[in-house]
Amino acid sequence: MIQSNDTNSGETLVLESTRFGTVEVPSAIRLEFPQGMIGFPEHRDYVLLKQRPDSVFMWLHSTTDAALAFPVVLPWAFYWEYEVKLGDEDLESVGVENASQISIMCVVNVGSDVRKGTINLFSPIVINNESRLAKQVINTADGYSTRDPLFRAAEQPTPVAMHEDDTRNVAVLQAA
Repeated sequence: MIQSNDTNSGETLVLESTRFGTVEVPSAIRLEFPQGMIGFPEHRDYVLLKQRPDSVFMWLHSTTDAALAFPVVLPWAFYWEYEVKLGDEDLESVGVENASQISIMCVVNVGSDVRKGTINLFSPIVINNESRLAKQVINTADGYSTRDPLFRAAEQPTPVAMHEDDTRNVAVLQAA
């Protein structure tokens, strides 16, 4: 499933994906989930992939299973007021000492009609950007579920202008 290559620009991983074909990504963006994702404890290594630089949607793709990829977003792209409360144990498990070390992602579920998509604000993914350790955690802030609407009612604006431009953390897929 995954091979390592040493190139002039650093070590890369060659990822075989049922969605994207063969993808070469920098090894530095690999994420380790010591406990796996909820429901997928045996899958511990992932990378973040983005199909287009201007998209808010990314894929958390397993490096060991060609068919396992979760669509994810930065939650504030859809919920400006999103609040995350995490336990000390969760933060310690990924080696977080202060908030500037982390990124928060949420899994989305989108079918053929993206306007009916949902976002899991109840169990976000916490990523330590320095150590590359990650964990899907339970958000103890009140009022969130595993299936909040991705797009809210017409009278409430949906902020979709946020972008993850940090190429240290995300591989942007090139058009073939």
